[in-house]
Amino acid sequence: MYRVTNKMITNTMTHNLQRHKREMDQAQNSLATGKKVRTPRDNPIATTNQMQYQTRLNEVNQYIENISESKSFLEQTDSSLQSMVRIFQRIRVLAVQGAHGIYSSFERKEAAATEINQLLEELVAISNSKDATGRSLFGGYETGSTENPNPFVPIYMTLTAGNQGDAMTGVEYRGDMGRLTREVAKGEYMDISAPGSYAMWATNQVVTSNFDASEYSSNANQKIRIDGVELNIAPGDNIDIIIDKINNAGLSVRASKGGRNNLIMETTAPHKMWLEDVGDGQILKDIGMINPLKDQPPNNYAPTATVDGHSIFDMVIQLRDDLVRGDQELVGGRDLGLIDMGLENILKHLAETGAKQNRIEQLATRSEYMKTNVTEILAKTEGIDYTEEIMNFKWIESVHQYALSVGAKTIKPTLMDFLR
Repeated sequence: MYRVTNKMITNTMTHNLQRHKREMDQAQNSLATGKKVRTPRDNPIATTNQMQYQTRLNEVNQYIENISESKSFLEQTDSSLQSMVRIFQRIRVLAVQGAHGIYSSFERKEAAATEINQLLEELVAISNSKDATGRSLFGGYETGSTENPNPFVPIYMTLTAGNQGDAMTGVEYRGDMGRLTREVAKGEYMDISAPGSYAMWATNQVVTSNFDASEYSSNANQKIRIDGVELNIAPGDNIDIIIDKINNAGLSVRASKGGRNNLIMETTAPHKMWLEDVGDGQILKDIGMINPLKDQPPNNYAPTATVDGHSIFDMVIQLRDDLVRGDQELVGGRDLGLIDMGLENILKHLAETGAKQNRIEQLATRSEYMKTNVTEILAKTEGIDYTEEIMNFKWIESVHQYALSVGAKTIKPTLMDFLR
């Protein structure tokens, strides 16, 4: 049996009252914030899980933003390509009419040339379209800057034929072959752009060197880059080995050797070929494929090389010139065929854009579902059950009131009460 003093009773009562206040403070804070854990020390395991769920939620929100941006970019690309299709359909009508001799008078030929010139201007304007941030839709990576504002630069010349005045005689592509990609899910990337070197091209391109490479061999380890793919060329590799390496690289380019032991490279799908020597390499310069004074693409082909292939602008310009000359045979044969090839390539990229839009819609639905799921798990992990928490608060409050009442009666006697 041990003696219980007034001080012991007072200390016990004070300790219990402080404990009640601490519990009421925790309950009040939970009700005010809606969260179970206030600081990591309250529940280290729950805190770790909450951080993981919050990180995942932030990732999903970023994917949703990327998907929204991609959707907007693809919608603008789709709209631009559809406008081009309508222009090409009109140009095709003019070509068919010209092939059938409808434009019998010079005035009508002049009128057709005037309309084609306007359609050509619109094609270039659409090709230079930009999204809301100023990024070119068809220019790859390096466009939209002060130094390189537009990927397609028209070239004008005064034409007396048909009284055309200053008319477009060519269009130079100054963009690059870069494709914009966005991460639309964890580890899942999507290409959302169509560079102009592909979308605005109509025929396969052929670059023929006029250099006799029968005695050529590489004198060192070098690299060449074709359509963005690097190929390693070892010391002693001759033209035949180089051709084999190009053909085995999985490119949309086929290489062959001409009758003069010269290198011939041809695309297997319509696009502008991208050729460059990497670093200090000289192979493509040495065999006469690219210009030693301008080694960076585009438009870096050697002056001595023969370059064949048509962009959609080249075809329209050619059709216009043949209409002005009244050459019905060329208009109805070669020109009409090329117009159809250009239209086919635009439709191909339009179909690819549509397919990407469908995929984006599916990704958006999946990401929204993921966001809902992660948010629900996070809410269960860090959120409180308000009904249960209010009941706990009321219970602690009642206990605290009882403790105050009992304590008041316990410490009420004074020293005078004991001396009676």
